[in-house]
Amino acid sequence: MMHIYHLKTGDKARIVNISAGKTLKARMKSFGIYPGVEFTVKAFSLGKNNVEIEVGRSRVALRKGEMEKIEVEKIDDEEA
Repeated sequence: MMHIYHLKTGDKARIVNISAGKTLKARMKSFGIYPGVEFTVKAFSLGKNNVEIEVGRSRVALRKGEMEKIEVEKIDDEEA
């Protein structure tokens, strides 16, 4: 199982699962974050407490607690 904070800046990944309550899942979905969606890691804060990801043409900032609830799989450059 891999989470966003296991990735590096510039990595591409696909969301596999979101282990969260109904409210947080709905909030994530409103940002375009749901299983099957691909995204790119744009930047991490110091200590990887926050991350900025690009989903489609939008950029979304997530806190560490939110990152821990999102399971991802890294996409190799050949797949992208």
